[in-house]
Amino acid sequence: MTITSIETSGRRAQGRIPDEDCRPRVLLFTDSFLHGGTERQFVRLVRNLDRSRYDVRVGYLQRRGPMLAEVEALGIPMTEFPINSLYNYRAAKLFVRLVRFLRREQIQIVHAFDFYTSVFAVPAARIAGVPVVLASRRELLNLRTPWQQRAIRVACKLATGVVVNSRAVGHDMAGLESGSRRRIDVLPNCIDLDEFESKLSPGEIRRKLGLSPRSIVIGTLGNLRPEKDLETFLLAARGILDAIPSAEFLVIGDGPQRARLEARVADEKLAASVRFVGNQDNVPVWLNSLELFTLPSYGDEGVPQGIMQAMACGLAVVATPVGAIEEAVQRDRTGMIIEPRNAVALAGALGVLMGNATLRRTMGEAGRQYAHAHFGIDAMLDKMEAVFRTAIAHG
Repeated sequence: MTITSIETSGRRAQGRIPDEDCRPRVLLFTDSFLHGGTERQFVRLVRNLDRSRYDVRVGYLQRRGPMLAEVEALGIPMTEFPINSLYNYRAAKLFVRLVRFLRREQIQIVHAFDFYTSVFAVPAARIAGVPVVLASRRELLNLRTPWQQRAIRVACKLATGVVVNSRAVGHDMAGLESGSRRRIDVLPNCIDLDEFESKLSPGEIRRKLGLSPRSIVIGTLGNLRPEKDLETFLLAARGILDAIPSAEFLVIGDGPQRARLEARVADEKLAASVRFVGNQDNVPVWLNSLELFTLPSYGDEGVPQGIMQAMACGLAVVATPVGAIEEAVQRDRTGMIIEPRNAVALAGALGVLMGNATLRRTMGEAGRQYAHAHFGIDAMLDKMEAVFRTAIAHG
């Protein structure tokens, strides 16, 4: 098995624009249009992939999410395959429908973007005779149930290639298929770097958001799932407040753990200092109100969007060495790394940075430079198109 990190110049590849009839017909397939990191990557690719070079179509399983309208506004053909389970009669009928659709539309590239679409669409594409079939892996297998692990392994074995969002995920997969010749392309996630530039100071932004301009504000961002381990974040907040009562803490995002976390805030008497602000359309504004960012995950997918966005804002990051986090958060350079599920260590690392503004700024600026070098949209598009070209050439 070959794991390939796609390198580009950072500028969009230039060349002859093919006639429309010669463009490869590409179906990009997503689960939904929610606020998750995977969905954001999907929408960025759909919005920015060069449609003079590729005849782009969109497939999806669930017609829901705040980014649906954005994709619809692009005028790209969209087709729904509304399965509610991977193993029932409805899924079987839609599977047959997908096979027929791929043949009828003469799709040449299928790129399934997440777990469910890989399991559903990759086998259908192989049956339909699609020349290039790309599965995706965006998380470590230990976050999936045993049945789901078996399903994604089968999908990846059937695919002509697999796109992963970090070296860690690629090596996780390579360990399962020793000796395989299947190509794995490492294509890191991207963000729109310009969105995260701010001309206002954190204090000015905090005044606009109704936060205290004098406080040191520590924040986190993400889907409130168990593996993000925000209970450890709240326990660390309790320890920090004992020493710095003026500190404030923001939780940006929503998810299944919110009610449990809010109950923990009440139990720890943190309501005056911890704010849950839910999903926000203006995430860059909220991040630029912070002095520090943390994500104390005990299990995660690739490099989380929240960490990438925080680095683009020039924030020092305190995180754990799980998944691919250390591919971005370089120990003692762009942030600090602490062991998972250790509130004392988290409070200690945050306390060091709270007490040293020079160190915060130095780490934050190093993180900003890393983000600009690795997380830009143009770099992602160049790499994705390189994956398509290579797959077509070897298909």
